[in-house]
Amino acid sequence: MSRWIGISIVALGGLVAGCSGGARDYDLVVHNAMIWTGNPDQPEASVLAVRGDEFVYVGDEMPEPSRIGRRTQVIDARQARVVPGLIDAHLHLVSGGLQLTRLNLRDAPDRAAFIERIAARAKATPQGRWILGGRWSTESWPDPAQPDKSWIDSITGDRPTLLHRMDGHGALANSAALKLAGITRDGPPDPPGGLIERDAKTGEPTGILKESAIGLVSRHVPTPSAGELDTALAAAMHHANSHGITAAHTMSPWSDYAVLLRADDADRLTLRVRMYVMESDWEPYLDKIGRRRGDERLRICGFKQFMDGSLGSRTASMTDPYADQPANHGVLREVMYADGGAQPDATHLTRMCEAALDEGFSPAIHAIGDQANRIVLDTYEQVRRSVEAQSDEHEFPLRIEHAQHLLPEDIERFAKLGVVASMQPLHKADDGRYAVGAIGIERCRTSYAFRSLIESGAVVAFGSDWPVVSLNPMEGIHAAVTGRTLNDQTFVPEQNITSEQALRAYTMGAARAAGDEGKLGVIRPGALADFVILDADILSIRSAAIRFVRVNQTFVGGRRVYTRE
Repeated sequence: MSRWIGISIVALGGLVAGCSGGARDYDLVVHNAMIWTGNPDQPEASVLAVRGDEFVYVGDEMPEPSRIGRRTQVIDARQARVVPGLIDAHLHLVSGGLQLTRLNLRDAPDRAAFIERIAARAKATPQGRWILGGRWSTESWPDPAQPDKSWIDSITGDRPTLLHRMDGHGALANSAALKLAGITRDGPPDPPGGLIERDAKTGEPTGILKESAIGLVSRHVPTPSAGELDTALAAAMHHANSHGITAAHTMSPWSDYAVLLRADDADRLTLRVRMYVMESDWEPYLDKIGRRRGDERLRICGFKQFMDGSLGSRTASMTDPYADQPANHGVLREVMYADGGAQPDATHLTRMCEAALDEGFSPAIHAIGDQANRIVLDTYEQVRRSVEAQSDEHEFPLRIEHAQHLLPEDIERFAKLGVVASMQPLHKADDGRYAVGAIGIERCRTSYAFRSLIESGAVVAFGSDWPVVSLNPMEGIHAAVTGRTLNDQTFVPEQNITSEQALRAYTMGAARAAGDEGKLGVIRPGALADFVILDADILSIRSAAIRFVRVNQTFVGGRRVYTRE
């Protein structure tokens, strides 16, 4: 029996008939619904039934009265659209929950508002305590100048301050934080895969840190207490459930596993969690985990690694230089220098991938720039040959996280190599405001290549990258279908897809990415009973209205975990 917490819909009834004759009453029946099943053999239905934590009937006829007991919960959906539980294939669950209580600069419209919000938070923060948060971006400001420590030193004083850029690949630190980290005009040098931005004339650090250099400061941030982490996880799960998310692939440091495990042991999980351990070196964790992968509620699926940075920070690794920074090709991260060489080398990454696959775990590698994606695809091609030469039993998905900017000739390699493109459609809506200026129109044509990848036969899984952008899948589907940017312009419409294709990426595609195919992301007998009741039909309404669709109820394992009030 599922252990999901939530509003208890039913208690178990007596032993009555099942679909094949003779078991228990159904625990839950939903009828008079427009059910999009995700099952190509039965695309639509109007009735579903749940026993325990699984679907046991999907069809168009009401179950026989003998299968509906006095404790069976019967819901008249009143022709509402019902879809499989939505799966976010890429987010940061615990850190996202923490961010809900930290300083949010995401929608600061200009420099004045940016500074005003920081000043207000500083006023409410005791002397010597850290100011954390961020999610800032200057790309849409009237004057998109990059901030520096001079903007905030006078208002933050001796409160160490670290404010991440919206993509997490850059951060602004004040002088108090730089002092704690020992970052001065005299040193230290840039760490492998990172950059300490300095004034060209004086050598003084500006406060902007990129990629691995952020860690020079973040390692001094006090660790949240167990109670704070538990509260953050609970807030994150409620936020996810309210948007119809029933399963999440979290890219998280090893320390988050203890938080997730506490919630699982206490029956507090309200969504299914698939964890990808986000550490610079995977091999020590292979021994810690062993074969204890987990179960349908909480499972460690693989390992996350960074190949490059982001477009907004101009640290995504590109084959050709940036159009607006002709001397800059972006950054390859420290994994490419792990063997101590001065030149990038994927040998260490290849070994890590082979070791993970050998232990039954999937590699999930962040690659945004076209050069980064080429390197990861080349690595996976080598790994695939090596693994298949040893055994034909490895079926664990190979993932590229973001797969954002691709060389045209690399698109078909995803399907050929069996690589899942784990993508975030809201990044298209966000980055589309400035991508043409950053990399030029030609490279944009094979950026956010949802349609080209799907038509080539690749598995595409959608997620959010929350808290970088909104968690709401309806906003993601809207972005994938319309190609509209956050400033309401059209960007790369040739890569737009249908609402059904986008829904598949949030359900069946995401399930496939974590090895959950057939159990999650589909409504059919034998699958886990995760589903969502919406307030409008995303498959038939105007595409412009998709982002306004709301979730009425969310069910995980047949238990209701969210109801809109």
